Amino acid sequence: MPVIYNPPYDSPIEDLFVRHYEKYAAASVELVAQKEVDTICGRFILDFLVQDETGYRVGIECDGKEFHEESRDEWRDAMILGDGHVDAMYRLRGSDINFYIEDILFLLAELEPIIFRDRAHANLEVLASPEIKGLKKDHGRDHYFFKYRNGDDKGFFRLEARRRTVPASERRFWQSAYRYAQEVGGGKLDDVIYSYRNRRQSDFI
Repeated sequence: MPVIYNPPYDSPIEDLFVRHYEKYAAASVELVAQKEVDTICGRFILDFLVQDETGYRVGIECDGKEFHEESRDEWRDAMILGDGHVDAMYRLRGSDINFYIEDILFLLAELEPIIFRDRAHANLEVLASPEIKGLKKDHGRDHYFFKYRNGDDKGFFRLEARRRTVPASERRFWQSAYRYAQEVGGGKLDDVIYSYRNRRQSDFI
C-alpha cells in the first residue's frame, strides 16, 4: 500500500490536509507532494497529485494566502489541465482546511469517489456540516460556495473545481485560456495573460 502521509510538507495546511485525507484514502492511490509539471507556459508545481491505479489524476492546491490572484490561478490551472497533467483540479482555501476539513473531504469524496475508500463518504457524512450535506453537488459545477448558518467568525466555505471532461453543451474559461496560449505559441504565463487581456480590450475599441 503506498504511503500517503509522508512529511515534511511545505506548509501547516498541507500537512493538515494529508493527515486527514490519509484516513479516508483508497488503498490504491499514490499521493505525490510538490509535483513538477511542464506546460506550454512553463513549469508549475502542484501542491499534491493524487493518482489511482487506473491512472486517473487529481491535482490539489492548498491556497494559504489570504489574497490569491484568482485569475492567474485559473490560467495556471488551464495550462496544467490543457496539457493533460491532471484530469481534475481542486483549489482548497487554507481557512477551510483549518476549520472545515471534514466538509472538504466529504465534498471531494462525493465528487471524486475513485480516490477514496468505499466507506469514506458514509463515515464523513457523520462529521460533515448540514450546509455541505445540503449542497447540490455535481461534476458540472466550478465553484462550491456558501455561508455557514452558525454565523461563526470563520466566514464561509469555498472550493474551486476544474475538470478536463466538460459537458458537450458547455464551455469553461480554462479551455479558452489554453487555446489562446496554443495560438500564441505559449511562453511565459504572465506575458500570455497580458497579451490576451490586451486583445480583449482592443475588441471593444
